[in-house]
Amino acid sequence: MFKLTIVTPERRLLVDQEVEEVTVPGFKGELNILPGHAPLITTLGTGVMKWRLKGQERQNQAVISWGYCQVSPAGVNVLANIAELPEEIDVQATKDFLTQSEKHVMNDVISETEFADIQRDWARARAKLEIAEGAPKK
Repeated sequence: MFKLTIVTPERRLLVDQEVEEVTVPGFKGELNILPGHAPLITTLGTGVMKWRLKGQERQNQAVISWGYCQVSPAGVNVLANIAELPEEIDVQATKDFLTQSEKHVMNDVISETEFADIQRDWARARAKLEIAEGAPKK
């Protein structure tokens, strides 16, 4: 059995769920993981994580931001700083954040460090919109 666990400092999003495939936003690019993948440990970037539970056609998604991914013969463990499911995302608040932060960058003097933080926040916001707006409506 190939299992997936996703945890953050605040919660356990998924624990030992049997999966057929997992895709994570690696720090240097997307990583697709199937049963039989070589063991590894890698850092994660900010983006959309996808997984397909065993026996299901539909892919599940979450936005994750920074962390680690461990792949072993038993499965995948994701330790993320932040993980959000589509139904947890406030689309309007995310769009408002993007608008305000873009104005801030265009109109204010900011440091390189602050700009790097804003770029990471933008990547997370774009990933949130990608999965929230693509999610099936309830």
